[in-house]
Amino acid sequence: MLKVAFIGAGRMANAHAAQLQKIENVEIAGVYDIDPEKSRIFAERYRIPKQYASQEELLGDRSLNGILMCHYCPDHAASMMAAMQAGFRYIFSEKPAIRRMEEGPALLKAAERHGAKIMIGHHRKHDEINKKMREIIRSGVLGTIRFAKVQFCNTWFSREWGDYFADYARSGGTTLDMVTHYIDLLNWFFEAEPESVYARAVMLEKNIPPDRKPSDYVSGTLVYRNGIICGLESSYQRYGVSYDNIEVYGDEHTVILRDGRLRLFRKKEVTEYDVSGAMNCQEEQMRDFVKMMEDGGQRQTTLAEGIRSAVIALGMMESSESGKVYRF
Repeated sequence: MLKVAFIGAGRMANAHAAQLQKIENVEIAGVYDIDPEKSRIFAERYRIPKQYASQEELLGDRSLNGILMCHYCPDHAASMMAAMQAGFRYIFSEKPAIRRMEEGPALLKAAERHGAKIMIGHHRKHDEINKKMREIIRSGVLGTIRFAKVQFCNTWFSREWGDYFADYARSGGTTLDMVTHYIDLLNWFFEAEPESVYARAVMLEKNIPPDRKPSDYVSGTLVYRNGIICGLESSYQRYGVSYDNIEVYGDEHTVILRDGRLRLFRKKEVTEYDVSGAMNCQEEQMRDFVKMMEDGGQRQTTLAEGIRSAVIALGMMESSESGKVYRF
């Protein structure tokens, strides 16, 4: 029986623990959160035998086979480094992989030196509808790809000033938290290197007065070296209509994923793809993590892929703060 432990006991830890409990041959053996009450509730909910008093105590437990890191973004890189130094070869970390540009190269070198296999929590690659979209794009049926559009809106944002996701310095707002998911998909779809990015963001530019409720919006343009131009729009807002759309335009066809419907367009021709009945993407992600521990084979999203998407999002943040194009 494989044994894993969680660092962090918040929303994403709960999401992953629920999926792990569906999988044979893995036991959630322990948890540590900076808030002992969260650890207690988490341990009771998932019948976890061990609550650690510190991250150091958890990393010193040699009975564990793997670690899942679901704490705050600024701590991801340091905790991954500490886990590797403690001898752990199998690590799952929530995204984004890094909060600062300089963390990426050090993590990659450490993973190679320690022989560690690390997965970053970009679960959308595990969604069958995104796999199908990539299959269509990679098939060449679109012709020469000219541009892509991404539009995401979360209208149930209810954070207050001081909360983690309303704290730009810690979370990076919707740019680092949400746009990284779409950048990871675009990188995967196009297999191209970024050339430049330009962005403007409401929260990052600190133009909401403290007596108004926080909201968060970013609009950016990502250009790949192969010439594909991508418009990226993401928001955390309190009112309106939520949506989740990706559109990729080629000379021959356009493929659109809009609110869970995947369709291929050419003039009056429309083809719709049915991927109903597919496994929950977060369950598949956890099954891949367990398989990685079982056979030692790297699974998506890799550390390098996770760092790459985070670097582009960090470039967007730097662009928003400076008002200039960020070039890679």
